This record gives sequence, structure tokens and C-alpha cells, in this order.
Amino acid sequence: MTLAMLSVGMEAPDFELPSSPTGETFRLSEQRGRHAVVINFVPAAFSPICSSQLPMLEAMQATFSAQNAITVAISTDGAWSLRAWREQLGVTYPVLSDSYPLGETARNYGVLLEQLNMANRVVVVVDQMGMVAWMQAEQQLMSNVPNYDPIFACLG
Repeated sequence: MTLAMLSVGMEAPDFELPSSPTGETFRLSEQRGRHAVVINFVPAAFSPICSSQLPMLEAMQATFSAQNAITVAISTDGAWSLRAWREQLGVTYPVLSDSYPLGETARNYGVLLEQLNMANRVVVVVDQMGMVAWMQAEQQLMSNVPNYDPIFACLG
């Protein structure tokens, strides 16, 4: 994994991804001038660590909202699988499918693990102007849940 192609201060690559299997989508550029977006790339639906991370993010929604930020999770899993996972976990924020073309958004952000066809567990903060405001400086191990304290500091 390399984050070299994307750095703080650069314009975040735009994306439009399915937020449901029935046609709803989330487009990053539609948040410009409205909200900062905390993008959480996650490796795999229904995996133990991802299934811990998403409810943890759900519990932080009020804190994100107070800082005029929204959160999304992105996985290379399909939209039907992500819908079932989201419902099982009781998550209310968008969980987006980066399954077609497989991993294109993760690749554009430099977080796709090509050999596994999945995103590494990485968090990127995009400010209200569409610029990368924060990102993990080091490679995030897939087995660790990110530390959100620097993210809240960035938003505040």
C-alpha cells in the first residue's frame, strides 16, 4: 500500500458509489460547502474487526455531527452484502460499495491491497472544500481499529 499519491492539502478524488443495492448513491463532491467527510476504508464486511469498527463509528455520530462532519465506510464488497451487514450492525451512516470497477475508489486513494482485492483499513478526512485535511501517515494494519482522536482534533 502507498499513500504517496495522495497527501494533505490535495484535492480529494471524487467518487460516486452505491449506498444501497437499489440504486441510491453517495457522491463525495455533493458534500462540498456542506460537510467534512470522514472516509473509512474497511477490508471486509462481516469480518470481526470491521464489525467492531462500524458500531464504534455509529456511537461517534453525534460528535461528528457537532463538528459538521459526516462519516462513510467504503468496502469492495457488493451492495447487497453491505446492506445486510449494515442492518445487522444497526449502522445509520452510508456504507458504500466499491465493487465495480473493483476497488477503483480505494485505488484512487492509494489504499487498495491489489493482491487481496480489498481496501486496507485507512481513514481519510476530506474538508468542506473537498481537500484532504488528514490521513493516516503510516500504514494501518488490517488488524487494528484506527485511533479517531487525531481525526476529531483535525475537525475541531
